[in-house]
Parts: sequence; C-alpha cells; structure tokens
Amino acid sequence: MADQDGTSRLSRSDMRRRAEAQRAAEAQRAGTSASGQPVRRAARRSSTQADTQAAGQGARTAQTRQTRTRGQAAGAASTQAPTQQRRTRAASDAQGRARAKRPISAEEREDLRRRGRSLAKARKIGVAATMVCAALLTIIGQFFFLRPTHSDLEKRDLTAFPQVSVVRLLDGSFFSDLSLWYGDTYPLREQLVGLSQAMSSHYGIQPKTQMVGRTTGGDELPVATEGQGEAAQKPVEAASDEEVVEVPTERYMAEEIQNKIMEGLYVNNGAAYNIYYFDQESVEQYARAMNTCAQNLKGEATVYSILAPTSAGALLDEKTLEDLGGTDQQQAIKYFYSLYDPLVHGINVYDTLRAHNDEYIYFRTDHHWTQLGAYYAYEEFCREKRVQPSNIMAREKVTFDNFLGTFYAELGNADMEANPDYVDAYIPNSTNDMVIWTEEGEEVQTNIVTDVSDWNIYSKYNCFISGDRPLSRIDNPTKDDGSSCLVIKDSFGCCFVPLLVDDYQTTWVIDFRYSDRSIPDFVRENDIDDVIFLNAIVLAGTDPVSSALLAQSQNGS
Repeated sequence: MADQDGTSRLSRSDMRRRAEAQRAAEAQRAGTSASGQPVRRAARRSSTQADTQAAGQGARTAQTRQTRTRGQAAGAASTQAPTQQRRTRAASDAQGRARAKRPISAEEREDLRRRGRSLAKARKIGVAATMVCAALLTIIGQFFFLRPTHSDLEKRDLTAFPQVSVVRLLDGSFFSDLSLWYGDTYPLREQLVGLSQAMSSHYGIQPKTQMVGRTTGGDELPVATEGQGEAAQKPVEAASDEEVVEVPTERYMAEEIQNKIMEGLYVNNGAAYNIYYFDQESVEQYARAMNTCAQNLKGEATVYSILAPTSAGALLDEKTLEDLGGTDQQQAIKYFYSLYDPLVHGINVYDTLRAHNDEYIYFRTDHHWTQLGAYYAYEEFCREKRVQPSNIMAREKVTFDNFLGTFYAELGNADMEANPDYVDAYIPNSTNDMVIWTEEGEEVQTNIVTDVSDWNIYSKYNCFISGDRPLSRIDNPTKDDGSSCLVIKDSFGCCFVPLLVDDYQTTWVIDFRYSDRSIPDFVRENDIDDVIFLNAIVLAGTDPVSSALLAQSQNGS
C-alpha cells in the first residue's frame, strides 16, 4: 500500500516537473520567463532526474520549438519591412524640415525673383497680345467696303445685308439676320478660313484611307418594277396648280446641299468619293416635280431627266462600294425613273460612266464630274433623242492646272494639295459667246469657256458658263432652224451645257437654286422644244431641291 502510494506520489511529482518544463519552453518561445525576466539561451531544468519518458518528451518539445522559432523569425522579418519604410520616410521628412529651416542664399533668392519676373512679364505680354488682336479684329470688322459677297472657297454667295422694316425690328429678326450677315461677310474671311484649314491639316496623323462623316445607310430602297399590270411601279401623281408647295430659302437650300455633298466621304490616297444615301420622301417629290412639268408641257415640249451618280458610284469597285455601305446608285436611279410619268424620258448614264471609270471623268478633290464625264452623259442623251452627238475631240481644248475643289475645301487634305486636279474645257465649234443675267437682273456678256488661268485655285471649275447663274442664253450663229432647249441644272450642268451648243440654235440655262420663275411659263414664252433636268443624284434626293423644283414646275398664276 505504501509502495503503491509512493508510486502515486512519484507520478504526481513527475507530472509537476513535466508541467514546469512545458511552461519554461513556452516562456522561452515568448521571450521571457514566468517571472518576466529574459530567458537565457540555455534554459535550466528544474530537475536532472527526468526518466526516459521525460527525455523523449523533451526531444519532441525541442523539435516543435525549432519549427515555431523559424515561423516567428519570418513573421518578425515581414513586420520589420514596413517599420523600416516608416523610418526612411521619417528621416526624409526630417531632412526636408531641416532644409526648410535652412536659410535661403542670396543667389537662390535672386533666382526665384528672376523666375517670378519672367512669369509676370509673359502674362502681361499674353494679355496685351490678346487685347491688340481683339482691337484689330474689331477695327477690321468695321471696314464695310471690304466685306465679300461670294466665297470662292465654299463656292456660295454669302449672306446679304438684311432688309430693314418695322416688323422685323420689333420681332427681333432683323438683328438676328444682321448678326448672321456680320459673321458671314467678315473682311478677310476667305484668308482666315484658308488659314484655319491649313492649320487643321497639321493636326495629328492623317491616314491615307479614312471615312469622314456619315457611315450608316439611308432609307430602305424599294425594288423598282417595270412593265404592265398590277405588279408594275406606278408613277407618282403630278401636283396641281392649286397645290401650295413650301419653297425653301436660298440660304437653307445652299446649306442643305453642302451638307448632303459632304455627308459621307471616303478618302483614299488624295482622292475623295461621296456616298449616296436614299431618302424615300425626297425621291418621290423629285419624281412629282418631273411629272408635274411634263404634264403641264404635254404636247408643247419634251422633258428629259438625267441623274448624275456620285464619284463613288461611278469609280469605285463593287467590293469597296459594298464595304462602304450607302445605297446602290444603279438601283436608286432605276427607282427614280420607275416613278416617272411616261412623258418623262429618264436617261440612265450610270452604266456608261462605269464603263469609262478608268478615265479622268471625275475630279479627285471635287464632287463634280469632268467635262469628259459629262460628255459620256451627253452621248446617252443624243442616243435617247436619236441624233448624232458632236465629237468633243474635234473641239479646241484648254487646260487649267492647279484646281482644288469642294472636298479639299472641306478637308484640307495634304495629299490632295500635293496632287491637285486640272480642268480640261472644250470650246464649242459654233461660238464661245453667251449672255448671263445676275441675281440683280443685270445683263452681262461673257464666254461659254472663260480663261481662268489667273483665278484662284478654288474657282477653276467656274470656267464653264461663268458658274451658277439664275439665267443664261447662248445663240448659235451657225443654225437658223429655230431649235431650242432649256437646261434646268445644279452645278453638274455647268460643263454639260457647252456640249449642247452646236446642236441647237438657242440654248437656255436656269439654275433653279437662284430662280423662282415658272418653268412651263418660261418654255411657252420662249417657244422651247426640249427641257432637260440635269442634277446630281445626291442632291435630287433632298427635300430643298425637290421642293424648289416642284414649285417651279407648276404653271404660274
């Protein structure tokens, strides 16, 4: 019993020693002893009488302690890194404060003063220069006698001085129009616009190929059906003389036409091509204008319609046209003509121009066709009329170099400027004389083909019939058969008109954009045989053009 109790007491004593050894090991891992004193590298054991089991336990405890010690060392290293960074920043801040407290030397102080004086001087010069420029521009703006009336760069007449009336003064419209006139006719306007475009051409990198403006399609193009029966396309109804057509203002028409020309441009290696987008309502109204004129002149004159495709439709390959989108111009022209009254002779020049697209039939920097391109359309007109076309190559040709057109005026493209167009003009064999009437009604004697060698680079296309005029007349001295024609045109008709001169005794020209006269009345008054509407498809399918033509195709009151 005693032995058993002794064994029990020995076991409890051994357990106490083991507990004390564990506490000592834990304290050593923590870095302190139970009493709070640092633990020495060689820890004392409370007894040297540990048995074999205690020794084995101690070995396992030592192995565990080594593993945990390595983990603590790694943790301490990771904790030490941010601490070192904080110490570095603190030292840097201390150095900065020390430098701030350091007295500034006389040289440094003088350098700071010099910099301050330079900045103040630069600000004064900038303010003074701005004030001088503003004063100079204000003074120039008062030079009323220098105000331009026409822009060769934009190829349009500028805003006229508004009419003064009590009503316009009271409703404020006079002052709005006055502000518009002031800005649109500013002296040196052409030079300033040109300078702006020259500066814009140096912005960033100009890629050789790019798309400018609209890239989405227009209205869905209906399928044109021909023949007879219910499936055939029916012509649109002509307008009656009692129908009131809202006529657009000249300025609104000019702006819309310019926007339409520049609506979607494909630029490639110094050449631009305008894309056509179909507009259902405007196309139908244009067809109404043709039908109205033909119905009103039934039995008195023959009406022809020529729609000139854009340079993209005439020149680009089918794959490029498909990738660019837009409307198929060949199908669009067919649809135009499917809406015509049988009295209207629609002349399709699309296929003919495509057949000659390897020739110089359109300008690269301008939206117009060349006179060679117009000549191929003239041949199609003669084929429809069943007459022999005159040979353009038998005429005297003059060439005007260095022509930059509407595309360049809009884009300021450096490749276009480096490779400008040229204008070939063929003088009629019968005469080179003509008469034009200005918008003010003044009669002026001029030439069918004018020498524009000394004109600016934007005006070379105006060599044909003196550009766009409200009314023109050409008399052929070699004919006395009484034959006559009237060309109702936009600017595409300028180089087309000279091709007709040798075929008629009298050739009349009306630019509908600058006229409000009734076409049927004018035809009757001057006993005209043929009425030829010649317009670019991109303009014919716009609301202002179709509205103006519809109004002028009605009989006058």
